[in-house]
Amino acid sequence: MIEPKTISRIVSEHDNYWDDLRPLMRRLKNAYETKYWDRSNSIEGQIIIEAPRGYEYIEGYIASLFARNPAVVVKGDLRGRGNAKKAESLVNQFLLSVRSVIEDASRLALVYPCAFLKMAPKANPDLFRRVEISAISPWDVIIDDKASSWDNQRFVAHRYWVTLHKAKERWGNKRYNPQPIDRYIDTGPILGGNDADNDAALSEDPFDHFIQVVEVWDLQSDRMLVWSPNYKDGKSWLYDGIEIETEKGPTKIETIPFRTPDDHPVIPIVPIYYSRLPDDPLRGYSALARVYDQIQEINISRTFQANAVRKAARQWIVEKGVFDSESMAKLAQGIDGEFVEVELSPGQDITGSIIPMPHTPTPPEIQRYIEQVQDDLDRGSVLAPFTRGNPAGGRATATEITALASYSTSEIGRLARERDSAIEAMAKAYIRMTSLYLDGGNDLVVLDGKAEVLASRDLDGDFAYFAQDSGSTPVSEAQRKIELLQAVNLLSQLGVPVDALRKEVVRLLQLPESFLPEQPAEAVAPGGSAQMPPSLPPAAEAVRDDQLGLAPGALPSPNQISRVLPS
Repeated sequence: MIEPKTISRIVSEHDNYWDDLRPLMRRLKNAYETKYWDRSNSIEGQIIIEAPRGYEYIEGYIASLFARNPAVVVKGDLRGRGNAKKAESLVNQFLLSVRSVIEDASRLALVYPCAFLKMAPKANPDLFRRVEISAISPWDVIIDDKASSWDNQRFVAHRYWVTLHKAKERWGNKRYNPQPIDRYIDTGPILGGNDADNDAALSEDPFDHFIQVVEVWDLQSDRMLVWSPNYKDGKSWLYDGIEIETEKGPTKIETIPFRTPDDHPVIPIVPIYYSRLPDDPLRGYSALARVYDQIQEINISRTFQANAVRKAARQWIVEKGVFDSESMAKLAQGIDGEFVEVELSPGQDITGSIIPMPHTPTPPEIQRYIEQVQDDLDRGSVLAPFTRGNPAGGRATATEITALASYSTSEIGRLARERDSAIEAMAKAYIRMTSLYLDGGNDLVVLDGKAEVLASRDLDGDFAYFAQDSGSTPVSEAQRKIELLQAVNLLSQLGVPVDALRKEVVRLLQLPESFLPEQPAEAVAPGGSAQMPPSLPPAAEAVRDDQLGLAPGALPSPNQISRVLPS
């Protein structure tokens, strides 16, 4: 099992790595928030212009990923274990409620090198609401940077802050060394529970007392451990194991609690890497950092242009003594239609007494340079013009839209595949966590309008998950209705019974069941079996059809039958 001193060293190395990147992370954050210029150091009256190119770049990607409602299709276990239909309905209901969290994580993964989604248990009487999810910044997840891939790591850790009151409630009334919360992007070092400056700045109000907690998922020894630098100087574990609320009540589990059907641990931390470094794939690469230089140049050039325009104000050079103070005031006011009288000496010309202030024109190279920078920005974004909503740059053809929707031959398609991988991993983790919470119990669910029992064995299959957009939403339901109505004639020609088609249309359109024809009651023989009505011999059928005026095989109407009935 990993030792406390080992995790203390790993956290220190993690802090050193992200401390070096802190200035870059702040610049990326400011570029996205349209805060490129530091206005605290600006001179009063100085003109500075912010161009929202960073926000425009990131939100262009987010809008193009078009994840209206994330969902998955669940394929059954190869060995027939579990119930894929119940698992799919369960996980899609969960994904529908976490759409905004997935979108927030996508923004973090585009602005910064990567991002993570953390799924954590929470106390809730509703079985299906015992998992909460949050988007996590990359500096708050400690990875095994020596691993070649995410699945080959020896450990994964998540660092977060909890209040002193919450820490005592969860891990016991121990002697903690609290400190004020220290946010990475806003302040100095992340770690520093024993730092003298932090101790001096600690408020006397316990409401502001926090401790830093690191959850460690030790995959080598299959342990879930909790460490804190604010408890015994980080020389001992704060807690060993995890407490889960199951159907049998609170249960402490020392090993990693969430397991696959073949008993492999499942880590409830899902990574999102939209870009990777080839030689260091677990570190990731920021999409915004790729075009940061162009964003910087656009802000500088636009600010220069704005100051040049202000210098081109309407100013005049006036001969002294020609205008008195009242006339000068009228000139300064610039009132439309105002007349200003002046007295000129004999032979003096007004054109020689007042002339406009000459200005140096803005060089045309500035505009050409801005256009070149914008061209570099567009090339660095790897986005087609129609995905940015730019009809002038190129109209979207049917082929382009099809390629984009099928996640192929486009940068958006590559990003969408990465997003889908994260959604599939979330679905897998959620099913494994819910299976643990059932713990041999069961609950009721409604599938296709029918109440069914959901047992833990229904979720114990080795399912395959495939992400899709709008898997079970009003939009997709309406599309399915349109497709069915358009295919009714084709299905009828293929031999599908009319009654079966009628039932499916009534079910899908949620029409009253009274629209379905009533089935005729079958005659029951004395022995209890259904008895078919006696059929007429061929000769009698011919006489009947002749009397009623029917074609062979045609059915009579009530009016036709009344002709042959006795009066």
